Amino acid sequence: MHPKIEQLQQLFESFKKNPEKPIEFFTENWIPTLSLPKDELRIYFQKIYDWADENRKAQPTIFALATFTMAFVNFHQERYDEALKIYNEAEKLFSDLNDEDGIAICKCSYGGVYRSLGNPELALKYFTESFHQLHKTHAYKVFEVIAAYGVPSIYMEMKSFEKAIPAFHLCLEISLKYNNANFEMLSYACLGDIYHQVGQDEKAMEFFQKGLTIGKTFNNQNFYSRMLSDLANYYFDKKDFDKSIQYNNEALAIRQELKIFGGAITNILQLSKINMLKSNVDAAIGDLQKALQIAEQIKVKPKIFQIHLLLSEIYEQQNDVQKSYEHYKLYHQINREVEKEDGELKLKRAEMIFEAEQTKKENVIIKAQKKKIEETNIELQKTIDELSLSKINRRAKAITTIIAIVLFIAEDSLLHFVIAPHTHENFFISLAANFAVVFAIKPIEKIVEHYLLHRFVKVEKEYEVVATTLF
Repeated sequence: MHPKIEQLQQLFESFKKNPEKPIEFFTENWIPTLSLPKDELRIYFQKIYDWADENRKAQPTIFALATFTMAFVNFHQERYDEALKIYNEAEKLFSDLNDEDGIAICKCSYGGVYRSLGNPELALKYFTESFHQLHKTHAYKVFEVIAAYGVPSIYMEMKSFEKAIPAFHLCLEISLKYNNANFEMLSYACLGDIYHQVGQDEKAMEFFQKGLTIGKTFNNQNFYSRMLSDLANYYFDKKDFDKSIQYNNEALAIRQELKIFGGAITNILQLSKINMLKSNVDAAIGDLQKALQIAEQIKVKPKIFQIHLLLSEIYEQQNDVQKSYEHYKLYHQINREVEKEDGELKLKRAEMIFEAEQTKKENVIIKAQKKKIEETNIELQKTIDELSLSKINRRAKAITTIIAIVLFIAEDSLLHFVIAPHTHENFFISLAANFAVVFAIKPIEKIVEHYLLHRFVKVEKEYEVVATTLF
């Protein structure tokens, strides 16, 4: 077992004993661990989910967060269809709890999935909605930063630099506020890249250097390799090939150690281009063969056919027609396979997005219907209560009338047979007795009404107990 997984296990055992700060446990502590072995990480989070499922009635917020976590793990393992389904479940759980911040972190995650699936418009929509909510409440600081980074990243992809620049500066401001060195470094890298693309190289280098300083200070090798690659690209464009080679090699070493094979291939391909420009043909061929070996190992066909095309062009320049033809033939063959697979993948992803969006729309309709039913039930219950109270009031009046009649009869009998023989002037005594009965009627009515109401409530509770037992 990985040492960090053991630390997480201890953290989880401590949390089970004192689950008072679920947000910190489910966000701040475990997001940095997503670079750990995928299988071990999935087993660990499955244990958390199973525990939360057992306690879902007592701790519904923790269960919602555990569900969200399982979706987040699936997303980082590129199981996008599974991630979307579980995110949807988590969003419904947060919605039932009226937790707007919980819904917002789901929206942030939808943005990440849709960006990965190649739908920047939907990604931008969800990142923006998420950021507006989380930036208002600051309930989930990690996802506030992720959403703040997601918005300008989409602008950057769309080449909308005038929108991306202020949005990245805002992300940088929030990252600094929360001491989030990872997104601080990424923001510096992206700002450096943008300013380079718009021709402000002096400003670009200022941000690149700040990002490089952060990367050397904080130990997140994954993000640091991205920083180094961006610098390598900058120096490649400036035709400073020695520095580009230096930064590409540094990034490559990190990515090979972390087994980030896609990024490693990108670095190797740029090194091969530099060797070609420097007329180091054998070194360029060696780079491409190394890249091809990795690409075939991880079965990334777009990289494979790209490498075959480059090898074909190099061998053609070397007048090695046979090898050039072989690589060109493989390029066309794999390119056709990729085009076919891309078409199928795009269709599958479009269906996936449509189903996810349709489910969310259905959930909104169901929620609205549920709210309407609840409102109708409340109104109905009010009407029933009013009718019941009216019925109780009428019954109380009837019973009080009967009691009053009985009292008047009793009073008359008492005066006639007991008091009358002892006095000849009993008019005032009779009048006083009648007044006493009259003034007693209202208190008697209140007592009777209170008794009937108490009895009604008791019967209703007994009925609820029976109904719960039966159904």
